[in-house]
Amino acid sequence: MPKRGCTTTLSDPKDASTSIPAVQVIYAWHDGGGNHYEDRVEQIAKLVDRMDLELDESTNYDQHINLSCRTGFDTSTYSGYAHALVIPEKIEAGAISGETSPYVITADLTAAGYDIANRKYVVFEDFNGTANGLCEPSDPNPKVCAATGDEWSSSTLLHELLHIAADGFYVDHPKVAETVDYLTYPDIMSNQTLDWQLDHDFNNYYDPSETTATFYTGNQPDDTRKVNVAAWPYFTAPTCCDVGYSNDLLTAQERTVEADAPYATPTGFSVSGGGWIQVTPPGPTAQISAKHYDGRRSLTMNVQSYADGVVSITRKPAVTAGQTYKFFAKMTTATSGNVKLRLSWYNSSNTLISSSDSAVNALTTGWAEYRHKATAPTGATSVQLSVVSPAGQTFTYQLDALQLNHCNNGKTTDGCRLDSWQ
Repeated sequence: MPKRGCTTTLSDPKDASTSIPAVQVIYAWHDGGGNHYEDRVEQIAKLVDRMDLELDESTNYDQHINLSCRTGFDTSTYSGYAHALVIPEKIEAGAISGETSPYVITADLTAAGYDIANRKYVVFEDFNGTANGLCEPSDPNPKVCAATGDEWSSSTLLHELLHIAADGFYVDHPKVAETVDYLTYPDIMSNQTLDWQLDHDFNNYYDPSETTATFYTGNQPDDTRKVNVAAWPYFTAPTCCDVGYSNDLLTAQERTVEADAPYATPTGFSVSGGGWIQVTPPGPTAQISAKHYDGRRSLTMNVQSYADGVVSITRKPAVTAGQTYKFFAKMTTATSGNVKLRLSWYNSSNTLISSSDSAVNALTTGWAEYRHKATAPTGATSVQLSVVSPAGQTFTYQLDALQLNHCNNGKTTDGCRLDSWQ
């Protein structure tokens, strides 16, 4: 396991007035199971190291957890580091039999003095507890924000930590798991059995490539609270580029259409041929994405039958001839209709060299991801991404979660995300 080390070290972990924001790791025990701190401390430290690795390796951005340690231990040894990192705390009101509520844990931490404004707590429960992300008392002035878990998996605890990344505003599962139906489509769920990455699409709550982009934390139409976990002060500032799981060449606006209000013409997109576009109007989460799908908005294409309807990202990202690129887009329709993805290659004079189209795909009433991969031809310096609806159709579809991966860029560990699916 990698040893991440301490970001900040305090003589008194209950006094962080001069410290940067950081995560404090707690080993929680009570009389029902006893205190096994010495037996567990290095295991917990390794799991925290793994949490940090998962954050860093999710993307080709260098980013880590700010970890708070205490003085009095020789951190040149792993045992000393683990003891400095992990603090034992007895949960006085823990349930001797049955499950101990996370509210009992936050109350105990408050009573014990672990109610510091610039600390978030990751609590490893050595008893029957609950995997939870909780800020208590609740917003607008939470005293203790704690990620708890009795199932000791690095992905589980990282998942719960992400829930409190809005500093008191609970980040909904649809924003942590990319889709409203997250149990069916867990492609970015940080979870011990399904996936360990954060949002490698950079399209809902975590975007290290553009930390000024923010995403809705809740799923209700009147919820306007927003966050970008990558800009959370409890993580280090993301720095491009190291080796990680994924990359993307689009801006947040090009992945989605957050900057524009519903019904407006989406900035950064253009349309030609048969059809017209708008920012998706508000509607039910089961069908469209006026903000619910990925924490941002989606684009609606109103296809007309008289010609091919072509929706394009106006900007043409730079490419390198001979390198491979992969275009992703998620789409749905309330009816039926056919589309294909297109990569159009341009030279340095902005002259079209050639285009590469995917197979024609029949859209469904559920959100699905469509992909197309191609190699930039000789002379290509840029590419335009388009979704094309062949002529002869009249229907409406929603477009969201666009992405362009540079497959063999030397900075991603998978070459091209979900490559085996194509």
